[in-house]
Amino acid sequence: MKQELKLLATEVEKKVGKPISVSSDFEKLSAHISRHHVHLPSGALKKVWGYLKGAEHPSRETLDKLALFVGYQNWKDFQENLHGEDDGLTSYEGQLKGK
Repeated sequence: MKQELKLLATEVEKKVGKPISVSSDFEKLSAHISRHHVHLPSGALKKVWGYLKGAEHPSRETLDKLALFVGYQNWKDFQENLHGEDDGLTSYEGQLKGK
């Protein structure tokens, strides 16, 4: 799952157009995501990036919301796409692009 989290974080960074690496980046990312009507506090985002030492794993709800933000229906859909268990057609962005 750790590799999958890194890939999800990379997809989020691509979508926002910049790397997320310092504490203020998480605040900005939280605000950016909220403009898409998805509430994710900066603390939840820090868990995904492993920014907080000793923090528990991100919740399924957090992973679902981030997957939705980058164009998938949920975390499971994102994982299935990574492992080739579907053809990518369940991705919202893929559907919008006519894939």
